[in-house]
Amino acid sequence: MRYRIKERKGSLLIKLDGKALDNEEARLRRVLLPLLRRHGVKVVINLTGLDELGIPELGVLGAIRQEVKAQDGTLRLCALQDKLRAQFDWNPFLQVYALYHDLESSFSQMPDLPLKRSA
Repeated sequence: MRYRIKERKGSLLIKLDGKALDNEEARLRRVLLPLLRRHGVKVVINLTGLDELGIPELGVLGAIRQEVKAQDGTLRLCALQDKLRAQFDWNPFLQVYALYHDLESSFSQMPDLPLKRSA
């Protein structure tokens, strides 16, 4: 899998391309997760180039989600192909992700600061 990372509108925009390898989570932990380690990080993941949504790809999304959540950040997914969007629609475990049709809508109403958790 290939990661294209850039900053846009105060958020990290990560485009995932290709197919995840069996050892993708280890590579992800070395390459991408260190970039997410800042309080209140805002991340938009563009999935237009993702070939499939199998176990390795779900592992990548899960690891990113876990790191963003640990930083009290915001994570949004956008630009899913129709067949991938269908998987998110019917699988209750995948409904934890905020899905958007395109990049512009994913940036709309992005919070300036993370919401505080109540005690």
